[in-house]
Amino acid sequence: MSLRWKSALALAALFAVLLLLMLLAGNFAVHSIRQHYGAAFARDHSLLQKQKLVTQLSRELALSQRLAELAVTRDWLRDEQNSAKRRAFFREAEGFRRAFADRSYSIVVDRSLHYYFSDERRIATASEPRYTLKPAAAQDSWYFATRQTVRDYALNVNPDDQVKVTKVWFNVMIRDGNEVLGLAGTGLELSRFLREFVGSAPAGVSNIIVNGQGVIQAHPDVRLIQYAAVSQTGSAKTLYRLVRPAEQNALGDAFAALKAAPAGERLVSVTLQGQPRLMGISYIPELDWYVISAVDLAAATVLDERLLATLAAGALLVMVALGLLVTFGIDRLVLNPLARLHRSVAQLSGGDYRIELRSRRDDELGDLTRAFNRMAGEIRSHTEKLEQRIEERTRDLAQANEQVLLTHRAMQDSIRYASLIQNAILPHGQLAETLGDEHFLLWKPRDVVGGDFYVCRTGPGRCLLGVVDCAGHGVPGAFMTMIAQTAFDVAVSELGLTDPAALLERMDNVVRAMLRNEAGARHIATSMDAGLCAVDFANGTLTFAGARLALYWSDGEEDGEIAGERCGIADRKPGQFRNHVVTLRRDVSYYLTTDGFLDQAGGEKGYGFGRRRFAELLRRHARLPAAQQREAFQQCLADYQGEQVQRDDITVLGFRFGRLAGQ
Repeated sequence: MSLRWKSALALAALFAVLLLLMLLAGNFAVHSIRQHYGAAFARDHSLLQKQKLVTQLSRELALSQRLAELAVTRDWLRDEQNSAKRRAFFREAEGFRRAFADRSYSIVVDRSLHYYFSDERRIATASEPRYTLKPAAAQDSWYFATRQTVRDYALNVNPDDQVKVTKVWFNVMIRDGNEVLGLAGTGLELSRFLREFVGSAPAGVSNIIVNGQGVIQAHPDVRLIQYAAVSQTGSAKTLYRLVRPAEQNALGDAFAALKAAPAGERLVSVTLQGQPRLMGISYIPELDWYVISAVDLAAATVLDERLLATLAAGALLVMVALGLLVTFGIDRLVLNPLARLHRSVAQLSGGDYRIELRSRRDDELGDLTRAFNRMAGEIRSHTEKLEQRIEERTRDLAQANEQVLLTHRAMQDSIRYASLIQNAILPHGQLAETLGDEHFLLWKPRDVVGGDFYVCRTGPGRCLLGVVDCAGHGVPGAFMTMIAQTAFDVAVSELGLTDPAALLERMDNVVRAMLRNEAGARHIATSMDAGLCAVDFANGTLTFAGARLALYWSDGEEDGEIAGERCGIADRKPGQFRNHVVTLRRDVSYYLTTDGFLDQAGGEKGYGFGRRRFAELLRRHARLPAAQQREAFQQCLADYQGEQVQRDDITVLGFRFGRLAGQ
């Protein structure tokens, strides 16, 4: 199949896929837009209804509270039979009645339980009680429940059979401290309230009011309204009963969130009486009422879908026209020139570089054609030169590789020879002869050679042990050990084996003298750390002096550290060193270590080994034979190090005098 047919089929498939994607995306977009605008509509409608309620009810509630707070009201409630106080109260109350939206008010005297009610038909008899409340009467339970549970005010939907009205009552408690004087308020006729609030909802929207316990106070279906909710406990007429059990928690969470932050609104998707609804909920904290707009997205007018259908049809026609235009353009502008290029490439791949394509087009394909001509010529030229260059470079590379191998071999031979020399000058035999099985040595240069070394000298009835850590690693560190070894030999030959502090000071002087005339010495690290122990077998004492190194000891139960001085050998300023004398103990193992062991990184977080772990290591293994201690130290270090590289040269010298101290 030719590229032309393949491109045509590909374009057809592409447009079919695009059409399917457009349909799916359009359907998803319509659904998403309906959900988005439906959610916004539910929120806004809920807030609007809340504001309408707050505006209407707040005025009535404020007037009721003002009536309850009047001094004439309280005076009359304390002395109901006083005619002067009665006239004063009802004169003021008449002004409030005219101000109330329902042109009515009611008041209860707590002492006598007389109920007074006045509206436009009962102005003349307003000062006469309509009836007397009875605690045992079910129809009067609203007052006693309000008196017991309400501190300030409450709204209650209730029919009053005595005065033949059903209203949304505004009941404001009148108190003098803890004493209840009575109740005052007004009401809105329920049918009017439902008509203005519930009946004003647009198509597909139901306005609902529930109290703080979810009990329905207003609903398009009056059969679902719970009358006298303030006196009802465990009412079945709640909003929770109208939704599925699995959705009740979400509804309760929305109520709780609004009670905590009453300024906002919440959206909850529920199945209300078997039908899917999107609820916009707002909260009126002053009334403890939730205002709910239940929106049926299928019925509510949130989108003009006819406009969407027109736009979809137009988009389909544009897409078909665009597909035909693209197919024709691709064939003329792309496929024909590509076919010519394809034939030329086949010639080029066959080794025929004498190809000439001409193009007058001033676009990418024209540039590609001309570039193809240049490429064919350059390939011919480069092919001829490439073989010659490859041969020359191969010879050069072989010679360079041979020279690198020779240089590397010579360097490795030199370093191995240096390692042999460094090992040869270390006192292996003297340590074994002096301490026998009562010592172990862990000496691990970071490279083939290193900057750590140890010393051992013996004399009549005594010996001198020590470790030295020179600055640097590898070959530079090894050269520094030669300088340090020379300085040590000079100090011992002059001062003997009894005074480690004096030996360190003499070593410091010798190293400074050796490096004083070296011009580059001031720019590199030449300092050294050292620790020396002079053991007197006759007196059973050990004298220690350290230059930034410490002497550690442990008997398996306790451990300790004799710190060296903070200055090193060949520091910028000369230091003073002190001797520390301790009594030798048969049950104690002594240890000298350079900082390579303590500073080795490892563990989970890559921290250094540290003195605390080192002390624990000493206590665990101090009583083992020296050979086993060495294995334990080496294994513990390897386990802690893990995959981390060795940072520094490591030297640990452990010794004790269990049998030697008695000699």
